[in-house]
Amino acid sequence: MIRKAKGLGALALLGAAALAIAGCAPGNTAPPSANPEDQNSLPSTAWVRADAADVQDGGDLTLAVDSLPVNWNNFHIDGNEANTNDIVAAMQGGPIKIDESGKPVVDENYASSVELTNESPQTVEIKLNPDAKWEDGTPITVADYQATWKANNGTNPDYVVISTTGWDQISSVEQGENEFDVIMTFSSVYADWQGLLSQVLPASVGNDPTAFNTGYLTTALPSSGPFKLASLDTTAGIATLDRNPNWWGQTPKLDTVVFRAVSQDQQGTSFSNGEIDALNISANADLYQTAQNVQGAQIQASNGLTWTHITMRASDGPLADVNVRKAVASIVNREQIANTANSPVGVPAITQGSYVFMPGQDGYTDEALPYDTDAGAKYLEDAGYTKDGDSWVKDGTPLSFSVTVPADTATNIQRAEQIQADLGEFGIPVELNAVPVGGYFSEYIIPGDFQMVTFSWRGTAYPISSSESLFSPVDSAQNYTGITDDRLAGLWEEANTELDPDARLQTAEEIDKVLWEYVPIIPIAPLPEVYAVSEGLVNWGARQFETIDWTIVGFANA
Repeated sequence: MIRKAKGLGALALLGAAALAIAGCAPGNTAPPSANPEDQNSLPSTAWVRADAADVQDGGDLTLAVDSLPVNWNNFHIDGNEANTNDIVAAMQGGPIKIDESGKPVVDENYASSVELTNESPQTVEIKLNPDAKWEDGTPITVADYQATWKANNGTNPDYVVISTTGWDQISSVEQGENEFDVIMTFSSVYADWQGLLSQVLPASVGNDPTAFNTGYLTTALPSSGPFKLASLDTTAGIATLDRNPNWWGQTPKLDTVVFRAVSQDQQGTSFSNGEIDALNISANADLYQTAQNVQGAQIQASNGLTWTHITMRASDGPLADVNVRKAVASIVNREQIANTANSPVGVPAITQGSYVFMPGQDGYTDEALPYDTDAGAKYLEDAGYTKDGDSWVKDGTPLSFSVTVPADTATNIQRAEQIQADLGEFGIPVELNAVPVGGYFSEYIIPGDFQMVTFSWRGTAYPISSSESLFSPVDSAQNYTGITDDRLAGLWEEANTELDPDARLQTAEEIDKVLWEYVPIIPIAPLPEVYAVSEGLVNWGARQFETIDWTIVGFANA
């Protein structure tokens, strides 16, 4: 999953989200747990840097995605996928970007300044760049920010948004000295306010629920970046971007950026054949071996924001009982899954112990339930189950589960097979339900038509506010579990209105403890970013936080 643009929720991923190593049978032999500090050995950005003068003028870059967007509006819940955000990133931007260390900084292409001018009431002033414009030449003004706020603040339920977090704490968006002077006033303190400013919608989209929801199913939002959508071939699964003639900044080095929908099973072959210029290796040993045999390919590894997990639909059925969820968390061998996913691709094998922070991030603590099958048995007994032969039975019904997986996505399937093996050996049979990749989220996960799923969330540089929508409230568009804990709303309000960093971290730790007490999701493992890139590709590749500058992405001068 990635966020990236909005800072309001985690981003859902399929292929990059997954486990493991083909040809390795699932089992539950636990390797030694790795030290979470091991992840600090990786850089935050691992791509090759080059100044603009050292990058070739012209050329084409071809990248793979699992699938093309089902909705190109990435403020809409259906547009909240890693594939979508990866494609539209070259066509978007805003006053705030993220540097290598994960800190928000002003992007002068879009604004000359972004300042917190008052703390009570919290007021932010944005001095927009008057040269910034939409693809059709229309200036980007305060009207666009007003429309974006109104679409996302939850006052109009006709807008199907990812999350209202932050937007619903803005009381007004007004014009200052002129239409390029934006003044945002908050009704209460919102600590991660900068996360709202990495992207803006055109007023024509933000003011129209129909345009917002369904106007961009088969075409991209108007570009405000260095590239625009030139053509879209949905049959072949190819989206081609070319230079935006109304881009006001530095002329992009590349002529085109092509995104091809290639199944994960085929991406290694496509990279070997030179059909794509980069390969996302994360957690896939076969792809790692493939990349090592491609002449000139460079393998890069950085820290990441992606973590794998098991999400449980806990609104009904056996998983509605917290003790059953705790049993699953104790029986599934997360250490084995982490080792199988990461060690074969040359990165540290560690488990994910926090719902909010990644290992290596300030505030990370490991509150996870340990791998302990004896504890798992006790949890099941507390839930009213007894062991009857090879099964766990309650009221005459044996306990069993299903895991819904996307077809042709080997890493997800292999992780699900490990879950199946661990629970099956313990006496809980698990059926794998393979469904088409294209409808995995829209037809199964978002409607809640599953018992368990395993994919990944990709977080943001604003981990506290961006994780809220995964768990609270229960009707959040990203809370696929169907449950919440009443304690969370107050804790998140406390964290999101606290400007003191140390106090925020203390509240975030309380949030983590509550989440581990009711276990709506079982975090498994963090996935560092591991990429192979074609020889000479610069300013693009493995990175944890840094916003890509698409004007200088290209191939180094010979």
